[in-house]
Amino acid sequence: MIDYLKNGLFDIRSDQMGADAIHESIVAGVKLKGAPLIILFCAIIVASVGLNTNSTAVIIGAMLISPLMNPIIAMGYSLATYDGLLLRNAALNFMIQIIIALIGASIYFSLTPIHEATSELIARTGPSFFDMLIAFFGGTAGVIGITRKEKTNVIPGVAIATALMPPMCTVGYGIANSNPDYIFPAAYLFLINAFFIMLATFAFCKLLQLKQAAVVKERFNKILKRGIIIGMILITIPAAVSAIYVSIDSILNQHLTGKVQSFVNAEVDSSTTTTMRATIDPERKNLRLDLIGEVYSPDQIDRITTNMADYGLEGYTLEVVQDIRTTLFNYFEKENSAGILEGEIVIV
Repeated sequence: MIDYLKNGLFDIRSDQMGADAIHESIVAGVKLKGAPLIILFCAIIVASVGLNTNSTAVIIGAMLISPLMNPIIAMGYSLATYDGLLLRNAALNFMIQIIIALIGASIYFSLTPIHEATSELIARTGPSFFDMLIAFFGGTAGVIGITRKEKTNVIPGVAIATALMPPMCTVGYGIANSNPDYIFPAAYLFLINAFFIMLATFAFCKLLQLKQAAVVKERFNKILKRGIIIGMILITIPAAVSAIYVSIDSILNQHLTGKVQSFVNAEVDSSTTTTMRATIDPERKNLRLDLIGEVYSPDQIDRITTNMADYGLEGYTLEVVQDIRTTLFNYFEKENSAGILEGEIVIV
């Protein structure tokens, strides 16, 4: 059974290209002149337009045509095979691509009449531990696809999943608008993606035992291992902290939302009154209810306020904003007859 899994079901060598063919394929992807350079610049503008207009489809298109992943894979491969010349060329071309991307994106966002940050731009300013997982496993899938004799749609899928171009263009947006809140988080997200794609390529090439340089100094091997370990630590710690913070914050918000939902649905009679919105401010300990329908008297509001502690909202003040019954109420009475929904609770 184990032999079947190892040599049959999970055999990755049966359809693998030869070592020389793999080397030539990776080296060819590093070249940055002529068509690849023009394609890179086009991808930068397309990605910037997509981010600027909040178009997910356009952003995906930019990721598909971008050649930005090729030198990253080449760097991982060169480290695994101790190819110093390829490492130097790949690193140099990668730096040139980054510079071109930053210049192109900065120019676009300086000239565009739309300067407001879209949700697609904001999405590139919250790197986390999950981005490392996506980059590592996406990079693993990418290098497996590159080393196969028969090419599939793995590489385009990896390009979309790992998303190298959008965070780099987001850095350009931050530069154009002199906003460090976009520059540093987006640059960190790009660094996470690039490093873990390279790390996945390095690990998989080691697993395949591809042809290495004839002479490998033990000292170089130690430096390489230490560099990878240090890089992983320096990149992983901030992302892990961010993931923990985001997870805790999300859990707390969901817990608070649940308490508000239980309170409102139990204390506000949805058959006569509709809760248009519940706005809660944890810092000010204030809960505001926008109601439409039957008007609650001050005594009723006081009674409802007293019951807040039963739902875990002790210490909160209640602010009720009411309106008289209108024709609009008949519409919302149908739409929200079951009480308040989670999407109608706002935490500020």
